[in-house]
Amino acid sequence: MVMRPRPATWRRPARARTTVAAGLAVVLTGGLAACSTGGSARPAAAAGPSVPVSVPSYDPAKGARPDATAGTCGPDKDGGWSLAGTVRNTAKSKRSYSIVVDFVTDRGSTVIDTRVVKVPGVEPGASAPFSVAGAAGRGKDTLRCVLRDVQFG
Repeated sequence: MVMRPRPATWRRPARARTTVAAGLAVVLTGGLAACSTGGSARPAAAAGPSVPVSVPSYDPAKGARPDATAGTCGPDKDGGWSLAGTVRNTAKSKRSYSIVVDFVTDRGSTVIDTRVVKVPGVEPGASAPFSVAGAAGRGKDTLRCVLRDVQFG
């Protein structure tokens, strides 16, 4: 079979254009939903037992990333990973904090687990410790603990 070039005025039939457009709309809608900044239903943990909560939506008006410092990140005795850190309230009023932590593979930067830790009522100028455990069963892997988002609220 010999393929001939199409004339410059050739147009794909209307039905084919509609099918392609509909398929593209489905792909784009799914991709946008997957990248949404709305809260996701990922489980999270506080300093103690794991409690399922939603990852908060990013709000630049509540951003407090400079207030948090990651400390020790490493495998824990339960076969997962843990992060201990400190949050310092630099504001002039009492603040509570929500800290999103990702446990990420060292090679490939793949997020293995995401947790949220809440730090309630930190007085102005004061510091408070926080800790969070995640990546259960991955204690033998090489991971990093990344502070993805810190917000006051």
